[in-house]
Amino acid sequence: MRFGVHRHLVDLTFAREEVDGISTKKQDLLRYEYNWLLDGPWYLGATASYERDPIKELDHRYTAGLLVGRDIFNTDTQFLTISLGAGWSDEELGGVSDSGAVGLWKLIYERKFREGDLAFFHNHTFNQQFYGNDNGIFKSNTGFRFDIIANVYTSVSLRYDYETEPAPGKKSYDTTLAVGVGAEF
Repeated sequence: MRFGVHRHLVDLTFAREEVDGISTKKQDLLRYEYNWLLDGPWYLGATASYERDPIKELDHRYTAGLLVGRDIFNTDTQFLTISLGAGWSDEELGGVSDSGAVGLWKLIYERKFREGDLAFFHNHTFNQQFYGNDNGIFKSNTGFRFDIIANVYTSVSLRYDYETEPAPGKKSYDTTLAVGVGAEF
């Protein structure tokens, strides 16, 4: 969502999965990012996120940071932006609470086809924690978005999450095939 020199990006994800009546996935993610667009392709920004995943013993992870970014492409059919920043994270993982400095990286790409009715997208983030086990956290979401009516769309995507230091006894990666409905403002 863009208003003049102000751009707002929101990611809200709830992933639930059951196999034979047993919960195998309970992921929640809320991420907000603000960009103040400067002259040319550069911007300054701030980001804040909350996530939890009790199956992977992530009770909570709060992250906030400041960013500098650049729009590589920003046309009617193609958008690519990258940002780099620093921030602070607080988490409880595997029953252990810890907090400290983090490095932040983000990429957003979208390519529209068929007069904008169809779009390919790839978004990913990488957060490097400079505390505790120096956990690296990579999240990606790649897929297609199809316009239904006006600003309402449906999407099919593959989400991939990876952590270098998961909770003891838990997998370091997770994949999700997601089908959803959304709105673009």
